[in-house]
Amino acid sequence: MTVNANIPELLQLTEQEQEMLLDVAREALTAHVQGGDPPAIDDTAYPETLRQEAACFVTLTKDGRLRGCILDRFEPHESVLANVARNVLLAASHDPRFSPVRPEELDRILIEVSILGLPYELPYASPDDLLSKLVPGVDGVILTIGGGTSTFLPQVWEQIPEPADFLSELCLKQGAAADRWRQQPPPKVELYQVVHFSEENGQEQAQELP
Repeated sequence: MTVNANIPELLQLTEQEQEMLLDVAREALTAHVQGGDPPAIDDTAYPETLRQEAACFVTLTKDGRLRGCILDRFEPHESVLANVARNVLLAASHDPRFSPVRPEELDRILIEVSILGLPYELPYASPDDLLSKLVPGVDGVILTIGGGTSTFLPQVWEQIPEPADFLSELCLKQGAAADRWRQQPPPKVELYQVVHFSEENGQEQAQELP
């Protein structure tokens, strides 16, 4: 496989920086669910890496099952710290598939953070060419069909390992026919990679798709 030199570089965090970010997310989630205001974040108290701009996908699981997830934008628009603090609250209360997280659930919820690299468009000549260019387990995929857009994180390949099935589920996620990715006009496909980590690395994979 040829490595694409145009793939944007990912933001790399140390284990300590990951723990700091998860602590920020946990404090914001706890305060919000208990009816308080999220703690103010003093950026100067954190390493420079966490003050860089990046888009972050925050996933909440409860007893190994999806409890909410949110990505407000694919494009970086604020610091990693601020984006994680924002999206953990949105995941807890604005995922339309779930009711807001309740205080009694907090001890059973785990937080996972995925820091996204910049998305880039994937050119392809045919459906088969598209399949050959996807890298399971590595590529996050954004599929745009008309006015609809859907995405799966790279972690979703663990549940849907076949590229054709992966694309079909992305079509269904936005309400299109499962085979729409094979039809004309061809959908726009963008890829991205992530750095992801959670409060408990040994947690079970969420059973529902984010």
